[in-house]
Amino acid sequence: MGASKRKHDKQLLPNSNRYLQLNNNVAGSTWPVSVDHTFLTDLFNLEKSYDSDSVVMFRKNSHPLRKFHVTGTTIRLMIVISRRFNTEGTLVGCSTNRLYELMKEEYEDSCTKEQFYAEIHKFIELGILSVSRSGIVNEWRLESFKRNTGRFVLFSPVVFTAAFTNLPVAAQKLYLYLVSRNGDKVGTEFKEFIGRDAWLYTLTHKSRPAQMRELLQSLAALEPIPGQKLLLEYSVEKDSLGRWAVRSLLNPAYMVRHEQGDRYRMIPPAKIPYTKTVARLRMLFNYHKIGEVEQLENGTVFLRLASLLHNASLRTLRFVAVRIRETIERHGFMPPLDLVHIIQSEIQDRAYLAFMEVAKETGAYRYLGMGEGGAYDDVRPLQFYRAVKDRFSLAEFRRLCTAAVPILRTRFGEALNKDVLSTYTPALPGSAIEYDTFYLEDFLLDLKTSIGEKSHGNTMPHMGGVFYI
Repeated sequence: MGASKRKHDKQLLPNSNRYLQLNNNVAGSTWPVSVDHTFLTDLFNLEKSYDSDSVVMFRKNSHPLRKFHVTGTTIRLMIVISRRFNTEGTLVGCSTNRLYELMKEEYEDSCTKEQFYAEIHKFIELGILSVSRSGIVNEWRLESFKRNTGRFVLFSPVVFTAAFTNLPVAAQKLYLYLVSRNGDKVGTEFKEFIGRDAWLYTLTHKSRPAQMRELLQSLAALEPIPGQKLLLEYSVEKDSLGRWAVRSLLNPAYMVRHEQGDRYRMIPPAKIPYTKTVARLRMLFNYHKIGEVEQLENGTVFLRLASLLHNASLRTLRFVAVRIRETIERHGFMPPLDLVHIIQSEIQDRAYLAFMEVAKETGAYRYLGMGEGGAYDDVRPLQFYRAVKDRFSLAEFRRLCTAAVPILRTRFGEALNKDVLSTYTPALPGSAIEYDTFYLEDFLLDLKTSIGEKSHGNTMPHMGGVFYI
């Protein structure tokens, strides 16, 4: 195999056929797919319990399945999960039926819906896949991702072809195993012994040389592109010690080498049920000209907001829309903190909404001192609220804000867009000038004290160390 291998090395390179035009429902070419190595290994390891396995009905009136066995439908489900789940191993807002339709979209020859549904139930029963209710939609999670190994295997779009899925399941598994072992190494010969105690027997349930030769022959006969066979060479021979071994050489034309910026996933946007909350959020976002929020992170941000605000009052929804608009005006659509987490922190305390509404109605909100940028501006309203909530009743807070705004307008103009530093004259000549940062909460506390004092009416609260009259 050596001379022939060197000849092939000069002619073929990985990624030469990374995109294939298939007879499926994909507009354009079909891409390679990235499969998490742990996920693939978990599925292969199911075969270790094959001999003690029994047939199970995973759905009522469904056809029976072996629990510890990788079938053609198992491989299809593995591929569609790898294609449609995000890099964290989750998928939200996608029903089982929609996942099945997405699988049919890429495969030239798909399995039946009943087979697909039964396989999903098997994955859940095995603990490979889990599904939970996240607010108003389902969230799928691939449990293998919890280990976070960072290893993955890239498969050519060949796996979507009818010619591949029509192969015996043992041949399909053998090819996936060959690729996972070889990676993108060109000209590297695969060699592994066969027998009843060998891993290839566990994986394929074939131990005799003639059986393995038949599997390799079926792979070698596959030509997704005319003139380019899936395997360049293969053999099943005895070595000098009398041990039977499988040898094969993958065609580099179907190898996929990872390149920065390549896309291997197509994550569908979360499909959100049409509810009153969703309708109101869309209306308010469009009114404030921030409708793009609905598309952030494939719709998951909007989904989380809809779940968080499910059955919330219109008043709360208005508040949320304004806060999101303010955040976007400062940071664009890439806020430094989790947008939904910020909103959740603020609306958990209903009094917070009332205090912020009073601050905005009276105009005091404009003097919170936001403008530094970054995370500070996002948490500043909540910081202010926590400083005043135990000091004033809501009615008292309104009176103080109403009294404070004319003073603040005179001093700072229509808004305090950044921290204002005030100075006062040093007590001793030559002493360093001291600076104090203005905080609205401190000003309101001083104003309350000033109003309560019996004076001649010419003393006003100080701002950063200076008393203004």
